[in-house]
Amino acid sequence: MQESRVKTITLGCRFNFYETEVMKEIIDGLPGTGNIVIINTCAVTREAERQSKQIVRKMIRENEGAKIIVTGCASQTDIDYFTNLDGVFKVIPNDLKDNLREYGELIDNDDISSVGKVSRSNLFADRARAFLQIQNGCDHFCTYCIVPFTRGRSRSLPFQQIAEKIEYFVDHGFKEIVLSGIDIMSYGADLPEHIDLSDVIDTLLDITSVSQLRLRLSSIDPAAIDAKFTRIITSEPRILPHFHLSIQSGDDHVLKTMRRRHTRERVLEICNSIREGRKGVVFGADFIAGFPSETEEMFENTLRLIDDAGISLIHSFPYSPRPGTIAADMIQLPRHTAIERAAKLRAKAQDVREKLYRSLVGTKTSGLVEKSEEGISYGKTDNFLPFRLVSDRYNPRDIAEDLTIIDADADGLVTENIYT
Repeated sequence: MQESRVKTITLGCRFNFYETEVMKEIIDGLPGTGNIVIINTCAVTREAERQSKQIVRKMIRENEGAKIIVTGCASQTDIDYFTNLDGVFKVIPNDLKDNLREYGELIDNDDISSVGKVSRSNLFADRARAFLQIQNGCDHFCTYCIVPFTRGRSRSLPFQQIAEKIEYFVDHGFKEIVLSGIDIMSYGADLPEHIDLSDVIDTLLDITSVSQLRLRLSSIDPAAIDAKFTRIITSEPRILPHFHLSIQSGDDHVLKTMRRRHTRERVLEICNSIREGRKGVVFGADFIAGFPSETEEMFENTLRLIDDAGISLIHSFPYSPRPGTIAADMIQLPRHTAIERAAKLRAKAQDVREKLYRSLVGTKTSGLVEKSEEGISYGKTDNFLPFRLVSDRYNPRDIAEDLTIIDADADGLVTENIYT
């Protein structure tokens, strides 16, 4: 496999990582493009946008002579800044990341007609699992979120294209594929066919003959989880038992102010229902600390929800007003309050994560190997917990079966099997 000529920096969501891979593969398929650096930015918070700008400037300083490409949500919210920044070669809009003609300026002879169809033979070539974008955009306009403005309304990839890409990934040796999107639970609402995410999963598993193929789901909206979806994810072992819920708060007042469409009680119902039907399931969640109008009692409701719902993998950050959103015009809490509450959430996250690790010592598991070096294999278990195994018999993308968890520490699970 030819080494990539493209250096990439990706910020923000997993969705950005998928799009970065696609951009890198497209550029690698072009002749004579020279030294390229892609920075895929994020603007989910004001701090994320600030960091994106900082990293772009840093990459310009450290990569003299390179063609710097900036894309992602921060480039949408402040396109003039990046377009006029000395050292930026090109800004590519979110909705044109996979448009071949956007890359014509990179070709030395400036002749885009000389470029054939991108083969995508190297897509995710250096990764253990593949990401498949099935949806983009969002229709919900939560008061804190800029995404509907940077990515547009929800758009679904037609099912036939999903099936073709699944076949491509299987043919190229991937055993684990992540179905990703900005709001994958809204899949199909814009399509003429009456299909939803549950139908996609059901049909993919039905037409896929490879028994080892495993599907993961990116972040899911609790408000869209119904009995049909719950039945599929609890009854099908090829849907891996890790579900990341976009919760944001454990208090109903805050959720309403955010314009979230679920309640605290609904989150508890979902977690209990899935846990009853699926052994070994692990829940993750997003939480925002210090949202406008959040009292100390409301924040404590979020901390309690983590325990009550059994949430073990937590992504949290302090709220910061995102210009262009409704919440930015609300009365803000002191910045130090949001930062202090976010620190409490991080401490809580570490505590529940390590408790989960310790509770699993002595049990069995299996997982996907992500890398092997110096006689040690590293990966994620089926329920997405980090594990390591002293063994040199595995390669990235291999499934390590019959692992016994013999110890746990802050870095994850220590395992062994009959082959070690």
